[in-house]
Amino acid sequence: MPPHNLVFPAYLAGLAAWFVPLGIQMVLFPWLVAVVLRMDAFAVGLAQTAIMAPSLLFLPLGGSVADRGNPRRLLLLYHLVYAAPPLALALVLFADGLSYPLLIAYALAAGSISAFAVPTRDALLPTVADKVGLPRAVALATALQFGGQLIGIACASLADRSGAVPLLLLQAALVLLGSAAVWRLPDPAPHPPTQNRSFWRSMAEGVAAAAKSDQVWPVLLLNFGVGVFYVGPFMAVLPLAVRDHYHGGAADLAYANLAFWAATIVASIAFAAFARRLTLRGRLIGCAVTTGAVVLALLASLPAFPLFVALNFVWGIGAGITMTQSRTVVQIVAAPAYRARLMALFQLGLSGGGPIGAFLAGSICAIWGIQAAMAIPAIAMALLIVVVLFRSRLWTMRTTE
Repeated sequence: MPPHNLVFPAYLAGLAAWFVPLGIQMVLFPWLVAVVLRMDAFAVGLAQTAIMAPSLLFLPLGGSVADRGNPRRLLLLYHLVYAAPPLALALVLFADGLSYPLLIAYALAAGSISAFAVPTRDALLPTVADKVGLPRAVALATALQFGGQLIGIACASLADRSGAVPLLLLQAALVLLGSAAVWRLPDPAPHPPTQNRSFWRSMAEGVAAAAKSDQVWPVLLLNFGVGVFYVGPFMAVLPLAVRDHYHGGAADLAYANLAFWAATIVASIAFAAFARRLTLRGRLIGCAVTTGAVVLALLASLPAFPLFVALNFVWGIGAGITMTQSRTVVQIVAAPAYRARLMALFQLGLSGGGPIGAFLAGSICAIWGIQAAMAIPAIAMALLIVVVLFRSRLWTMRTTE
């Protein structure tokens, strides 16, 4: 185990070693489907669904397993196993045997392992953050997560020149290096012994724990709204707006994405600087999600492209605030015995709401056009915010470590 003051840096090293490969995968996988195999739009969509769908099934199970077991040892196992899919795919590509069914199998395997790892890593964070402070640790971890993805995306942009095999090998090597960092982390304190309950009973207990907490349930509900009404249009409609309205290409889409994710990192780092001074986190979350609804409504007007990019930057600031403060609230309020399950529910709001929102936004876009596909989710999210503000004490609640 490293010296106590190096425990949190070791955690961040393991985090980066996971999310840089994830950033590579975010670009490389659809590139293999759409460019290398030249599959049609339906096949591309099905492949993307295959890599996201396991979250709906395995995030709750991963949270339950982490609450019952040792998160450090489990995360170490997930790192070792997560290196297998890119290594296997690299071998297939080297043998010139790439096929669409093999890519679907890769997507299901990688998505399933990732779904188990997310709540496990979140459950381990309070163990390594005692010297840093949990709110600051959450902000730094969130910033590094998005920063790592951006680095991975930059690496994968070389796929046209380097091919997929070197990138897949880099992906696997980084994940394996991350296992060395996880191995050096301390074990969390053991939970009190619990009865050997079924998975559904265990998850029902997690949902009940969230419903009983007047601080957790409004945060989880708003987070699900973000997944459906913000992530969905961002995934499905923004690319169509860039292509069909602004007549842009990959570079223009990259500008909009870069503005959003860079702003998310800026917001996360900024809040890391004074995270411990914040107490009215619910008020910050309310303001941030409201800003998102306003920005999405303004994007629906399809303004000049420089303003379109600038609005994405503002949207990213709100996203960074929402994610860091929401995760902090759940991490602080959740009892250790339920923490992984509640973090799984938190992540499920984004991962599960995103595909639902993308389908809804895409359907609205096909029927009523791009502007309606952004305006309707903005209105729906605004209504959800009003309901949560009136039915909970989100605006006045204080959350301290």
